[in-house]
Amino acid sequence: MVDDLTAGWNNADHYRCVKQLRAVIGKRLANEAQDADVAKHLKAIPRVNVLEHPLIQQFNESFRGEEDRTSRESISGLTGPHWWKQKTMQWRGAATDHTMVGNNEVWLCAAGIRRKGDSNDFYTAFMRDVKREGSGPWLPAAEDRVLVKIDEKVSALDAWKLQIHCCTLALLLEAEKNPGETVTVRFPAPSRGTDTPAVGEISLSVDYVDVDGTKLTEAFLTATILDRSKVQAVDVAAQIARAALKNNAEEWHSTIYTENSFAFSAFIDPSARQHARELERSGTLPSDSAPGSLRLGVRAHYAKEHGLVDAQVEGSSVLSLCGYWFVPTADHVGLETCNECTKQYGQLPQL
Repeated sequence: MVDDLTAGWNNADHYRCVKQLRAVIGKRLANEAQDADVAKHLKAIPRVNVLEHPLIQQFNESFRGEEDRTSRESISGLTGPHWWKQKTMQWRGAATDHTMVGNNEVWLCAAGIRRKGDSNDFYTAFMRDVKREGSGPWLPAAEDRVLVKIDEKVSALDAWKLQIHCCTLALLLEAEKNPGETVTVRFPAPSRGTDTPAVGEISLSVDYVDVDGTKLTEAFLTATILDRSKVQAVDVAAQIARAALKNNAEEWHSTIYTENSFAFSAFIDPSARQHARELERSGTLPSDSAPGSLRLGVRAHYAKEHGLVDAQVEGSSVLSLCGYWFVPTADHVGLETCNECTKQYGQLPQL
């Protein structure tokens, strides 16, 4: 993609981001970067198959469904694997869904420009080179496989976050039917598999409080660790559950900390109830109800650099210099800086 599609992008930022992504993957292969570094770049761009280049968009449309197979045109004379032509405007490409690249996988492996009657015409050159060198140089390479593996991890994590978010909203509806009683749901760790064991549970109860004539709903939420090796997953789940009910971290009060559980309380946002009812009614979330959107609050905090990138990608908590646990984001610009963190930072040895 980076080597072949050097022009024609409808969004130049997409090409710039893809080049940066490839550079990070190269560092990952050289053990100079972590999976979290690649994931961070992946989350900053659209899905690779919907990047804004005419040929990529045509490729995505061509393989959208099995019913499109009859309209595909093969590159005659090439086998092992078979190749499908991709055409749009002056752009030409070669794609394959042969089992040699993986089950239920399809790859756009090469691309170029149509130059009719010229020896450098894409299909003329591609057929000549494949017959001479074999298909190997054009099939998915190590960097492509690394990208797929990390992308699957990111997708599994996003799906898991959505599951936790929706379960919390469902718990809210159930808890409101019986104020004072606790409802509980168990959850697995993020995984691409099925039937994975539970690593934690979220418990919720609500109570109604009259504040100056206004009836408010106070939520009491507990996250319990069932598998000590998955503490981080339970921490992230607690962050997501809190965000579903009240997305300002500093409005949640920590009530109990034990070796195996975290407990919090806060007055829920009225929109949480609306989101829960819409989810129950239609089975879908409103556009303004996004999993994991716990805001830092009104102050930015300092934290040690180690583990920050992983925390940003996975949504887990880190300990600030002042002792406050928070979920780091890139959205700290414009926030007032915590005075205690500033004091502690000033006392650190300067490099």
